[in-house]
Amino acid sequence: MNDNNFKVRKIIEYDISELVNIHCATFKSFFLTELGEEFLSVYYTAFCKSNQGIILGCFENDKLIGFCAGAEKSSGFNLGLIIGNFFAFAVQGLKLLFTNINALVRLYNNLKKANDKIKDDGQYAELFSIAVSPLKQNSGIGKLLLEELEYELKQRKCNELSLTTDYDNNENTLKFYNKMGYKVKYEFETYPERKMYRLIKQLQ
Repeated sequence: MNDNNFKVRKIIEYDISELVNIHCATFKSFFLTELGEEFLSVYYTAFCKSNQGIILGCFENDKLIGFCAGAEKSSGFNLGLIIGNFFAFAVQGLKLLFTNINALVRLYNNLKKANDKIKDDGQYAELFSIAVSPLKQNSGIGKLLLEELEYELKQRKCNELSLTTDYDNNENTLKFYNKMGYKVKYEFETYPERKMYRLIKQLQ
């Protein structure tokens, strides 16, 4: 798709390095960023190879300026990535074991984005990540990427798309998703005590 010189296409492995740069620049204080660029490269490369995963990039003059990563089904997707790319993730796990064991604990606790008081079988598509280069924000790129992801998921017969976002100090992001048709499914906490929303949208 083209829009104001922006072109959206599927990410390939060649794009992963620049994708990681955008992730780190956009999510400076986020947990996955703290795991390091090498871990992110392994994660997004595995994502790119997955039959259920979808990573779209927005390009301007062949330069990546934003991306989004989603999956056909939320339940078990991250675990499937780890199993399907066990050796690569095992190497990263060993490195974290010796350099940042607390990160391993947090990673384990955050693999399950759920509220124990709410039954959620995860039988919906999920947006795991969306980021736009800081120099290109407020240019409609996030909206373009999300619309393209929704279109791709519709082609795969997915009926709902969900995502998680922060509960506190997150008004602009919530307004954006609300405007795009996403509604609160429930509230929950990730480890350690970070309050979140799960939002969801009907696609079909």
